[in-house]
Amino acid sequence: MMIKNYAKQTYGLFTRMAAKIAAMTFMQYVNFINHRPIGQIKYALI
Repeated sequence: MMIKNYAKQTYGLFTRMAAKIAAMTFMQYVNFINHRPIGQIKYALI
C-alpha cells in the first residue's frame, strides 16, 4: 500500500515509507525464525 499515502511533506513521505519497509522486514524475519514461508506475512503472528 505504498500508493495510498497521505503525507503532506516530502519528509513525512520518506518517514512513512521507511516505517512500512521496516514493518515488512520484521514480519519476514518472524516468519524466517518460525520456519514459515517468508512471503506470507499476512499470517505471521498467528
